[in-house]
Amino acid sequence: MNTDHSPLVLAYLDGTISDEGMARLNAVLLESADARAQLRSWAATDVRLRELAADAAGATPVRPRAHQPRPGTTVSWLDRVWLRSWRAPIAAGLAIGAAFTSVVWAYVAPPAAEAMQPVATLVADSFETGSAPGNGGVPQAFGTWGGDHAELAMAGAGLAPRTGARMLRLLRSDYVGEHSVLSHVGDQLRIIDLAAHRAAIGTGRVVAHAEAWFNQVAPGAGEEFAGGVTLFAFARDPRDYRSETWNAWYEGHLGLSGQQQERTDRDPATWERVATRLPLPAGTRFLVVHIRINRTRPEPTATPIMFAGSYVDDVKAELLLRPAATVAAENAAQ
Repeated sequence: MNTDHSPLVLAYLDGTISDEGMARLNAVLLESADARAQLRSWAATDVRLRELAADAAGATPVRPRAHQPRPGTTVSWLDRVWLRSWRAPIAAGLAIGAAFTSVVWAYVAPPAAEAMQPVATLVADSFETGSAPGNGGVPQAFGTWGGDHAELAMAGAGLAPRTGARMLRLLRSDYVGEHSVLSHVGDQLRIIDLAAHRAAIGTGRVVAHAEAWFNQVAPGAGEEFAGGVTLFAFARDPRDYRSETWNAWYEGHLGLSGQQQERTDRDPATWERVATRLPLPAGTRFLVVHIRINRTRPEPTATPIMFAGSYVDDVKAELLLRPAATVAAENAAQ
């Protein structure tokens, strides 16, 4: 990587990057494979050093800043084809694309909060409707969850829903008919048609925000889990990729938010929140909300994992509108 870019990467990782620097970093990531590789490498090192320092002190690892992922490799049924040989953690906000395409659409979320106007609530799901999630991979209907084996669950084993009477329980790290080489992630997806919001998205000011709450019954010895949320933006209906390779899914997306995840603790009385944002490219027509449970330790296995008790509740997705003046200033700086 050109050393002139190193200060931008360092400022991003330590949370001191300015709005102007963020705009420059976005431009560098879109154009330079070396810059993407440098950010991946340095982010992985930063996360690992934090984990080692915390382990040495006998304490819970310090929570990374909001723009970094929790430790652990995520190899899910969406990305295990893309990342089969890639074991480093992924920097949040960085498109994971150098392996398969020469043009990678990436967005790094702004480090500082800004006042944004709500546009629409897309998902507000505490799983009270009784609609069972699908277990056949990519869902083929809007407004439903689908992916790996999962079910609706009531309170039990000392763990209660965060709100209401039901929650989503992820059961296995595979879906019906899947034959995975590596398997340690349970996934669920929801596809949203954004046709009603095309005019707003075309302004370049719309940001998608998603969050979910995760919980886990006491894991087995040596096991660690993390809950995760990712957003995908598509121009083409992602349901069309069901019969194609996962490479086609990857090459078809316009942008992704980075795989934000948070380690679940060993207390079933507490829920852990994970949130992520994605500035939507002007051509976005569909949004995919991807929630998952990732067994970060031990390493992936050759057979699907049966999760003893992994739960998700209170999933939310919404569209927000950035101030026009802020976007105009960023565009002028590029």
